[in-house]
Amino acid sequence: MNIMKLSPLISVVMPVHNYGHLIKESIDSVLAQTMPDFELIIVNDGSSDNSSEVARSFLDNRIKVIDFQENKGCYPARNAGMRAAKGKYICVMDADDLCLPERLEKQYQFMEENKEVGMIGGVYRKMDNDQYDFRDTDYETIKLLLLKFCYLVHATCMVRTSLIVKYDLYYDESYRYASDHDWVVRASSLFPVSNINVPLLLIRRHAQQISTSKRREQSYFVDQIRVKQLSLFGIEPTETERALHLAFTKFFPTVAINNCIDEKMIDQWVDRLSKANRKTRYFSQQKLQNWLQAHQYLYHHQNKQI
Repeated sequence: MNIMKLSPLISVVMPVHNYGHLIKESIDSVLAQTMPDFELIIVNDGSSDNSSEVARSFLDNRIKVIDFQENKGCYPARNAGMRAAKGKYICVMDADDLCLPERLEKQYQFMEENKEVGMIGGVYRKMDNDQYDFRDTDYETIKLLLLKFCYLVHATCMVRTSLIVKYDLYYDESYRYASDHDWVVRASSLFPVSNINVPLLLIRRHAQQISTSKRREQSYFVDQIRVKQLSLFGIEPTETERALHLAFTKFFPTVAINNCIDEKMIDQWVDRLSKANRKTRYFSQQKLQNWLQAHQYLYHHQNKQI
């Protein structure tokens, strides 16, 4: 087969570390796409199993394998893949997930028809159930939801390569187990992002995943990202304000209790966020007000149950 052009439309970047038992199925799902104009860049992150051998066993010149001699981590591997990408768009892929056949075609069509959008996510379902997870598509709403968690499901993302280059938008490897959340937040601060309500991916859940094996460490880095986003309000927080913000965004009153934070302080914090945004105008003021009020109610309601 020889259909790859010098510059494919899409670069699919797939890091792999010791997933030799799963990667063949994932590669097959990419090769089976209805849109064939892509390159698949597989970054073998110092695997000690047969991951590299499995990746190299495919006789398809759209596949490029990059080998790390040692395990550097998922995000250094993704950065290496993105820097090697030649496509107009970069598609995120994990070595244990499966693309649905029309994933690349549907995402490509949306990006071509919506030039103002720089990054999109989409719909997925876990392999052990039959329910798809649909997401909000409104850019202003997504920015707010990113204050809590990575609302664009990272494994479903596609981004314009030109914007990666323009803004040096690579993963900040210092966040180690949550760099994807920071990556999406930074993207959303630079250009519109969205979701398409089209099933794109089947996600596998197992004990080796970062979200399972490194849950505590990941939570630590996500908290750092939550606090970092206060800069979008023009706020440089004190330690007390850090605790306030984490308690509020996580609906986690025990954080407040441990830091001697009462409900009045939470109310004052909500007021401060609202006033700060009137100056920076980063968030839609009306949407922010609605979001803050809803969170304020839920926080107080949960606090009364402790």
